[in-house]
Amino acid sequence: MPAQVYKSGTFTGVSTTDAFAASATNESPVIVDIGNLAWPANLKPTAATLGNSYQPGVKITQPLHANTDVLILLYTDQETSALLDVFTHDKTWTATRKKTWYPYAYNFDALSSSIEGERDTALKDGIFGYLSAMTIGSQRVVLYKSELHPKTNGIKLPFVSVIKQLVGDLAPSMVISTGTAGAIGTTLRCGDVAITSSARFHVQHQYPDFPDINTMSEGGTTLTNSVTINSQYLTYAQSNFTKLSEPGLTQCFNKLHTRPGYGFLKNNSSAPKIYVTTGSPVPGPQPMDIVSADYLTVADDADVEGLQHSGVMNDTDDAFAFYAIDKLPASNRPKWLSVRNASEPQIDGGTFPAGATQAQKIHQIKGIAGAIYGVYQYCTTLNSALACWGVIAGM
Repeated sequence: MPAQVYKSGTFTGVSTTDAFAASATNESPVIVDIGNLAWPANLKPTAATLGNSYQPGVKITQPLHANTDVLILLYTDQETSALLDVFTHDKTWTATRKKTWYPYAYNFDALSSSIEGERDTALKDGIFGYLSAMTIGSQRVVLYKSELHPKTNGIKLPFVSVIKQLVGDLAPSMVISTGTAGAIGTTLRCGDVAITSSARFHVQHQYPDFPDINTMSEGGTTLTNSVTINSQYLTYAQSNFTKLSEPGLTQCFNKLHTRPGYGFLKNNSSAPKIYVTTGSPVPGPQPMDIVSADYLTVADDADVEGLQHSGVMNDTDDAFAFYAIDKLPASNRPKWLSVRNASEPQIDGGTFPAGATQAQKIHQIKGIAGAIYGVYQYCTTLNSALACWGVIAGM
């Protein structure tokens, strides 16, 4: 692990010398109220309980049994807050709110030795994350806010073990992994959403316990599954809801575009779009894949990190989550989708200094991308939350 890492927040465990993280933490995210949403009849997200066996605020230390149709995986505080704004019209994600959720701690003692790096409050408290339940129409939805992350908890990948365990016990028919991501290619704008059923790895580390991850990363192999998506309410969300994020996105744009080096940033001239792997994919040469790294990556016009033509978005979670699902017995594997919003566009890094090394070029583009992410992370996530609703409402 790096000698100096962030000890709390979105980048817990990430090196303080990482230009993306350093640039992002110097910014304040623009946070707005999306306002009241005109939900179609009987499709408003509604609070529920996990069941009579569980109490909010009390650790779950046994296998989890709760009637679940859809499991939504959440990662950062801002992503969680934005989804809660959409689903509950209450964006607060505080210690008080967490006490109304269900702390997930099953097998913590057995798995804790595999967790490397910094431990934020939740891990210090002996839990892997927080659970909550809702209904959308006839679908029972469980939210899981993870406090483990593949990029920061070491090569034993405790995140994979926990997701495999959680999904195996809940037995949902669908798992959705959602939140911010970086755009790959020139089509996606900040706030656009890509929904895909295909993921691939882009890793730097070796994983002795999971050698097939390295094999898949080196070979560009994709994890895939076939998902039939009813787009009725995705179309409804795009027609009625994503435009509500525009005032916040404009505030983000106005905060950044006049700075030197950010002139390439474009404001949304129309409502953000929802692209779907079947029917309405992102146009362009790259496949409709989410590309998951074990470090903070950035796609740029010069293709410094070699991400172009590998997918449409890059993140640090989804392929790891879907890999965990793939390790379940075939008869027990749910369908899965990545629902990701572009928190930063593909970067125009400008002119690199003469003689710049690869590392110096990466440092330059990551510094630019990190600031955009830092400002846009909340407002862009409103749209992936809306897309999650659209997927589930159509089930």
